[in-house]
Amino acid sequence: FGSRGFFPEAPRTHYAFAAMASTRAHLRQFRTYLGETAPFRWFNSHDMHQILLLGPEGSGKTTLLYKLKIPSWRATDMARELAYLKESPSHNGGVAGSRDPAYHYEEFSSQPLQNYGIWDIPGNETFQRMWPMFYRFVRVSAVIFVIDNFSSVRDNMDRIFQARELLHTLLNEDELRCAAFVVLLNVGWSEEEDPQQALQEHDREQALFEVLGLPEIKNEEPHKKRVLGATLNCATIAPDHPKWQAILRDIKLIHNMVPS
Repeated sequence: FGSRGFFPEAPRTHYAFAAMASTRAHLRQFRTYLGETAPFRWFNSHDMHQILLLGPEGSGKTTLLYKLKIPSWRATDMARELAYLKESPSHNGGVAGSRDPAYHYEEFSSQPLQNYGIWDIPGNETFQRMWPMFYRFVRVSAVIFVIDNFSSVRDNMDRIFQARELLHTLLNEDELRCAAFVVLLNVGWSEEEDPQQALQEHDREQALFEVLGLPEIKNEEPHKKRVLGATLNCATIAPDHPKWQAILRDIKLIHNMVPS
């Protein structure tokens, strides 16, 4: 499926190479080797941008990740497979297990960011408390904060204000003070396929940005150069889509502009 744990690539060659590190020269080679190999390069490299997909549960983060990774994967098939993975089958005499490791990580290589990795981290209450574990130990270039603007509960004010609180907390985390922030509304339509629907929804999208506090955030000195809003349909996006390319360009611009 492509889901990876915290150490997704632990090849046996690590141990074979370690056995060779009997001299200082070999040890230097070993350090270089580890520094260029996942997962160790996540902590070491300045060339590999790391992006966190955060946001409330059910906002479309996993859909976005795998539409970017596997553009040909139809949204209906993806929804079915993801639902299957999230089920808890019984094993070993009725003990509940899980097919899904919960968070997912994929790496990409394309313009304009060159090489980058995306972490999709669940937004349920349990994992919200674990979010700091990711951005305190991984050098984060950007946070894409995904908001549900497509489902039947998109107007639930409790969910919207929870999203606002989470967003403002993340913006003021010391480890993310230099990261770009993209507040992404996940919509249920495509401008190319349904321009009339997109036009009708424009005012609502702007109102949602206002409730989330985006206009005020953009005027605050610590944040105004690194926060932007965007809308796209996570179920129909592709790596070469103009909107996704624009987001990557903005992330690169902010990364180059904001002092680390």
